[in-house]
Amino acid sequence: MHERTQRTTARLLFVFCCAVPTCFTCLCILMTWTPWYHHRALKKLEAELSHTTGLVIEIEDFEKETPSSFRLLGVTIREPETAHEIAHIREIEHVEEGGEVTLLLQQPEVQAAELKGIWQLLHQRFLCRPDLTATPMRASANDLTMHSRTGAVTFKDVDAWIVPRADMVEATLACLPANSIHDTPINIMVRRDRSSKRPVTRWSLDTRGTALPCSAISDFLPEMEKLGVNAEFAGTMTWQIDTNHWWIDLGGSRFTDVSLDRIFEQNSHRLSGTANIQFDRCRIDPHSKRSDISGSILAKNGQMGRSLLVAATQNCGFDIRLQDRLIDQHGDIPYDLLGLGFNVNNAQINLAGICRSEVGYEGFPTDVVLCLDGFPIVFSTPQPLDSLNVLRVVAPSYSVSVPMSDQTDWLMNVLIPPSRPMPLNKSRIRSAENWRGGPTISQPR
Repeated sequence: MHERTQRTTARLLFVFCCAVPTCFTCLCILMTWTPWYHHRALKKLEAELSHTTGLVIEIEDFEKETPSSFRLLGVTIREPETAHEIAHIREIEHVEEGGEVTLLLQQPEVQAAELKGIWQLLHQRFLCRPDLTATPMRASANDLTMHSRTGAVTFKDVDAWIVPRADMVEATLACLPANSIHDTPINIMVRRDRSSKRPVTRWSLDTRGTALPCSAISDFLPEMEKLGVNAEFAGTMTWQIDTNHWWIDLGGSRFTDVSLDRIFEQNSHRLSGTANIQFDRCRIDPHSKRSDISGSILAKNGQMGRSLLVAATQNCGFDIRLQDRLIDQHGDIPYDLLGLGFNVNNAQINLAGICRSEVGYEGFPTDVVLCLDGFPIVFSTPQPLDSLNVLRVVAPSYSVSVPMSDQTDWLMNVLIPPSRPMPLNKSRIRSAENWRGGPTISQPR
């Protein structure tokens, strides 16, 4: 080959194999630095995350430091239908290395009112999809703040794991309230079991001696709001959700500083005081029609309505021994200590007074339910009761007996009892019932 031809060929090879790829690479690098490309990549990332989670993800900015890691700045998560804010995270650092995903969250803030919706979406769009839970994942947060109507609760040392296993996936969350005096974190585990014909989801909560404020999840579980703003939960809780039924187990748990007046504020009877409720056993399974509950309630420094005492006497056989000064007085009856042990075995219930188990009341007789000024005033009965008797105690005075049985159980979802007394078929003007006519009234002149 001629020397000129060789030089021409070498120049062409340099241009097409070196110069052109180098220029194209530099052009791509310069393009990635443009605001247009950055904005487009940001919108694409938002769309991918929104499609995966089923939520609306808004990101202020992001930085891709390495091919396996990136940072998200100013992340806002919204409910897709109402556009309400669910959570806001100042910064998220995402690292994927060694077949595991690691997330570091900076100052996340969660709205407790939206937890129920986000749980349903994540359960259906994430935990129920094996393709999204095939990779182990770990997330950590320095401080997590949960906002509710009763205020804000901050959790520290928040760690979460998602571990895929054979035919199941486990998600674990460990956190500790910032104002807790204990060092043992609260543990929450969600297990999605796919080994059986019908997959089931099981929750488990173990406070490990740390008291969890009930107000922190009152927006998620409205029943917790009825316990009062100072109520706390400690112990274990397990519940399972299936396509056909659910069950819950509260054995070994307790509720402290429960406000009884909040529980009875919608009831026709009155009961006040601060109570501690302990569950030794508590397994409720509506599908299997099983209720196995054993525990106690201790309340101090409250008042009990006379109508509630009368109902307890008529339906539970309680023996009331009021002092003379209480008989002559009107209004609610004050008490120093209320102690009641309960044992529920499906439709059979046993109630027993346990005031003598409290410190300072050891000399009291057995079966004392209520005491005032060092004197017992209410005694329980040892005979077993049926569930309807206990329901009649707290039922309004206008309520009627409902024939409950296995044959009529299906009607309980159709025939709803009234929330107030039903009007009688009588004339609203009682004086007109016996009216027989009379003189007419003319207009004044």
